[in-house]
Amino acid sequence: MGLRSLLRRLVSTDGSLASRTVIGGIWVAMTNGGARVLQLVMLVVLARLLSPEEFGLMGIALLVIAALTRFSQLGLDQALIQRPEENVDDYFGTVWILSILRALVIGGAAFLSAPYVADFFGEPRAVIVPLLSLIALGPIARGLENPAAVYFEKDLEFHKQFLLVVSRAGTRVTVSIGYALYDPSVYALAYGYVAGYTAQTVFSYILADRWFRPSFDLEKARELIDYGKWLMGSGILSYLYGEGDDVFVGRVLSTQALGYYQLAYRLSNAPATEVAQTISKVVMPAYSKIQDDIPAVREGFRRTLRLSTLVAFPLGIGIIAVADPFVATFLGSQWGPMVLPMQVLTLYGLLRALRTPAAPLFKALGRPDLMTKLQVVSLVVMAVTIYPLTVTFDLGLVGASLAVVLSGAAYLPPAAIVTRRLIDERLRTLVVVPMYPAVASLVMGAVAYGAGQAVSQAVGIPAVTFVVTTLVGMVVYPAVLFALEWQFDFGLNELIRQVRQGI
Repeated sequence: MGLRSLLRRLVSTDGSLASRTVIGGIWVAMTNGGARVLQLVMLVVLARLLSPEEFGLMGIALLVIAALTRFSQLGLDQALIQRPEENVDDYFGTVWILSILRALVIGGAAFLSAPYVADFFGEPRAVIVPLLSLIALGPIARGLENPAAVYFEKDLEFHKQFLLVVSRAGTRVTVSIGYALYDPSVYALAYGYVAGYTAQTVFSYILADRWFRPSFDLEKARELIDYGKWLMGSGILSYLYGEGDDVFVGRVLSTQALGYYQLAYRLSNAPATEVAQTISKVVMPAYSKIQDDIPAVREGFRRTLRLSTLVAFPLGIGIIAVADPFVATFLGSQWGPMVLPMQVLTLYGLLRALRTPAAPLFKALGRPDLMTKLQVVSLVVMAVTIYPLTVTFDLGLVGASLAVVLSGAAYLPPAAIVTRRLIDERLRTLVVVPMYPAVASLVMGAVAYGAGQAVSQAVGIPAVTFVVTTLVGMVVYPAVLFALEWQFDFGLNELIRQVRQGI
């Protein structure tokens, strides 16, 4: 049965898979959007109160935590979501014990490595050691989270996931800004980070309607870890690929440069990250439930690719168009050096929107190893290009950003080949589906940027330029998109109809 037939049969008020998937997608979008707005508010306020170097210090601490987290990734939640049986309660005691042990290892390793981290990045131990010791409490708090919260994703109950994530984001923003008003230092970021994960753990017990007894079953542990071993490998490569450039910038350039670079990445890739998180959380459990029906999975993949590019492409192109007036208006002149790297890194975000639908597909079909193997390609390209572009050609942060873009581009061809073979997809479809939102986004970007430049020359006020550019883009993109749909019928109306029916 194709996914189209499945949708016609299942979309109803009875809590069907398709309707729950659509509604779940809306909840995840609200979750990520709410968290992203809160994070943006926090970054804008703190960028006015803290210096780029203080952001860089926090960046160093988080690089260490991310390394320890990725290098010890067990993939326990993903293993439970992927399992075909509806009830996985018997695994919770084992998952909880494994999570706590892993959290203690991460926290202890972060504390012990702090002096060496300070020496590596050329920062005073008196600054890095207490900062990293505080940050290490974050993963420990997270390790105590209720494993029953996995049902929020497995059963597509994303309204609970919404409350869980917003509790973390809201607490982090409140504590960070509150502390910064009292003491504008890097500790505002640190205390907010720990408080956020503490709140999430507390809410995981409040929101989950299932309980468990702490226990440990060696056979179940082996079963879960066997699935997660490729995710661990993928996590290691993901760190080297995703944070390797940050480590390079902090080590070779400076802590201040790292502050510019990390904030530029967060802002430029916010749409791509939003889309990736939404798709991964919703599509992976949905695919897992129909993993034996390849035609249904293939049809779902096409719609996921269409939705991903329809949302991420215009937002990415829009960021390029408004980067300069946005930074000048909301962050201040001290953040000016991040504008061009931010625009370059946005190109990487556009590439991520193209590859995002593949990752949950690989995991749902029991092939997480493909993610690991494809990341090797990207990692090699970045490792080969980042030093020449950054140092040899003296491009600095722009060079590091270009290396990341090239590594993202290298990922796509092999990913397309693997996806095509895995679900028997046509190569033409992989090219045509994102072509229409790409054309509409480029037209929008050109018109919006031109309007912004005209206003900038006439008025010279960055805030006005930002508003005009944004409003023009919001009008032009849907207009061009519906014109393309009217002319070529590429599936936009059908997608809108499906979303309405799902709701």
